[in-house]
Amino acid sequence: MQTQLKKIFSLFLLPVLVLFPGLYFAREYEIVQPGQLALDPIWHSLLFIGAALAGIAGPIFIRTLFAHRVKDATRVNPKAFMAFQKRLILVAGITPYFALVALACDLPQFYSGAIVLMALYALYYHFPSRKRIEFDQKIFRVKE
Repeated sequence: MQTQLKKIFSLFLLPVLVLFPGLYFAREYEIVQPGQLALDPIWHSLLFIGAALAGIAGPIFIRTLFAHRVKDATRVNPKAFMAFQKRLILVAGITPYFALVALACDLPQFYSGAIVLMALYALYYHFPSRKRIEFDQKIFRVKE
């Protein structure tokens, strides 16, 4: 289960891992000029809110919904647990894309810094480590 979740995590984040260095080199070699991709100020707030929803609120909502759905079950089906973990990874994995847009579009330092911090938090907290998966399996009473 853990290896499959790590594969999903890696494949979902592969474009960001390629685009971040690409953005850096495009800026370094002046292919993209600072301010060239500037957005209207309303988009600063919308990107910030989107990152907060994807990185923090969305995973909390999904976790709460799953916990409510299985609260009376004595055993949780591993397939249902796997679907829950995939959803968590996909929702939290959207946040680095917000960070990429924030850095590419030269958002003010407050917004871009906060979005990058939310992306780092989402990636760190929802990385499918063995310890976290085993802890979630214990909490949700997953029996194979």
